[in-house]
Amino acid sequence: MAETFFRTLTPAGTEVLVEPLNHVRSCSVGFWVRRGSCHEALHEEGLAHFIEHTVFKGTAKYPNPEVMAAATDRLGGNVDAFTGKENACFYGKVLREQLPELVELLGELVTAPFFEEAELARERDVILEEISQSEDQADDWVSELFYAHFWPGSPLAHSILGRPEQVSRYGTEEARAFFRKTYQAPNLLIAAAGDVDPQAFLSLLQPTLESLPAGQEEHSSVPSVTNPFLLNTSRKDLQQASLILGFPACGHRHPDRMAVNLLSHVLGGGMSSRLFMELREKNALCYQVGSYLSHYQDTGALQIAAGCSADKARELVQRAVAECRRLVKDGIAPEELERAKLQARTTLVFSQESTSARMFSLAHQALHMDRILSLDEQIAEIDGVDLEQLHRVAREVLKPECLAVAALGTRKGREIRKQDLEI
Repeated sequence: MAETFFRTLTPAGTEVLVEPLNHVRSCSVGFWVRRGSCHEALHEEGLAHFIEHTVFKGTAKYPNPEVMAAATDRLGGNVDAFTGKENACFYGKVLREQLPELVELLGELVTAPFFEEAELARERDVILEEISQSEDQADDWVSELFYAHFWPGSPLAHSILGRPEQVSRYGTEEARAFFRKTYQAPNLLIAAAGDVDPQAFLSLLQPTLESLPAGQEEHSSVPSVTNPFLLNTSRKDLQQASLILGFPACGHRHPDRMAVNLLSHVLGGGMSSRLFMELREKNALCYQVGSYLSHYQDTGALQIAAGCSADKARELVQRAVAECRRLVKDGIAPEELERAKLQARTTLVFSQESTSARMFSLAHQALHMDRILSLDEQIAEIDGVDLEQLHRVAREVLKPECLAVAALGTRKGREIRKQDLEI
């Protein structure tokens, strides 16, 4: 990637990245906004996500949802958007012939939305339904509970979707104010991968770049103070308890980032992982269990997620904690590390076969790492982790005193107790 990608910064501060891939006939484009839910003030909670929805309700060239939908369908590919903790993204994948139309449509979304009150009112109801649906989905809701208590008082604790009582009040004034201060040239990064010529792509972008208001990029720091906690939340409508056990982890740019990723693979990254074997295969406590990492600017979390019957929740937590302690005490076998490295390399190489994945990787590295590595360099980064580093990282991350547990759907008399975390 480092040998072939094109990277430039416009005079106004918008970063543009292109990875030409001559062997494909499609292209993926993403307009990335360097602002997500953790950049919201308390009175703005959910506004980044609200904007992501409502820009699709009408712009200067696509004045209503019907015209917007028809234009999207005419592309023949797909157009979508999402909001995260640290950024938002509007993206699409099309055949190379439709690239000009895709760039025009995405450019309209980030420069010329109407935010008409009648359309906002309808979309507000859609978002409130999305919030209700999230609350009904145990995996989503236990994650919200975990974030709220793991980073209390931090913008990371904000719900991306927002709280119903706030979202129900958002209208044209709030949307336009948040859009004006957020969707500025320095806050935008545009990435493309596929059958794309960099200079031709820059020409296509000119109307969008000229429409972006100037501004100064604000460098905000997400507080990294985490909070160990134990939370039991009852839900009588659930058939299972949903559990998240989490430990503090490093941020995007930390030198141990890759080692922590491999630690997660060893712990819960596949069918031969420690937790899958111990909790499912040996003790039949759950159907699915896994671990994953969430990296942010200067903080992160290694999380273990599982679902089980409420009667088995205590034992599952006890055995998960015991396995973490055993991993720290006894160390990791060389074959476990090699297996984790192979999983990481395979995932990385497979992702190179998709223009969408390559666009996302390009943008992710530029946004969060401030450098772009080639495939060989990324593989070398994986292979550079040794047992000594992995053992040190395991000791530093899997500290019992730092453990946080969110349990949704536990039953009275069968809640997770403090002593269950001290096995």
